[in-house]
Amino acid sequence: MRPQSAAQWRQVLAPWKWVHLYTTDPGAHAIAVALWPLLRESGQAGSWVAEGWSAARAQGAEPFGAIAERVRPGDLLLSGSQTDFARTRESFAAARAAGGASGFVFDHWKNYSEHFEGAPLPDLIVVPDALGLERLQAAVVPDAVARARILPLPSLEAAVDRVRSFAGPESGLVALLLDPTEATHDLGYDWRSILDAAAAEAGRRCLHLLVKPHPRQDAAIVGAAVGRYGGVALYEGDTEALIARAQEVWGMTSIALVTALKAGRPIRSFQIGRNERGRQASNAHIERFVVT
Repeated sequence: MRPQSAAQWRQVLAPWKWVHLYTTDPGAHAIAVALWPLLRESGQAGSWVAEGWSAARAQGAEPFGAIAERVRPGDLLLSGSQTDFARTRESFAAARAAGGASGFVFDHWKNYSEHFEGAPLPDLIVVPDALGLERLQAAVVPDAVARARILPLPSLEAAVDRVRSFAGPESGLVALLLDPTEATHDLGYDWRSILDAAAAEAGRRCLHLLVKPHPRQDAAIVGAAVGRYGGVALYEGDTEALIARAQEVWGMTSIALVTALKAGRPIRSFQIGRNERGRQASNAHIERFVVT
């Protein structure tokens, strides 16, 4: 973690004796990976509770029931973002029932009210920048802003630093970073329609397109779809290395597009055919790069 960012996180987390982490999805997991060494250095590393995608990747991860066993008065349970909003609220309730405090970290610039609807707010809400705080306030979540703190997103900073550590871009190479968006999500588009549009655009411009599946996608399914196009190939390697190689980075709404933008790469967000629900699911930082 960057020294200045580490200092800011230490200051905010200082009031709690032990800080426990709860993660499920890739974005939250990436934040935990960056925070865990910091908590160990400060002597505050409690338990890492993980479910879903994160559970198989968090060393020594404990199940959800461990919240009741590990969290004590004076502790903080810091929950990461996930698509199961109700489960996030359950984590807040579990921490409170155990006598501890609850916290939440946004790893994206959307879903500002969904994580909290119908339940008491966590004691700490972390947003990554002033835009995040502005959008949280605009979501009209009562008392949320008073509990909010702006802290650097350590996973994003680490990703940007990794991109910059690789060699520069290759002429004619474009990356497409997929989201696991299906037609049933009712956004007006899905990953298959975006792959089709991106492949057509790459062909028109005589570019070589490398397609990176989202961590929660089945690479075999994506690979079968990719195989229908000429000049398009599946890429299963390191995301930051791919961003570094690409002369342009295309995607949908992935946080990796923000990584590419902050690393100095031209980006395009393909959301062709999106409806109002799709617009709300977008990322405020990439809106000016959206292709609809």
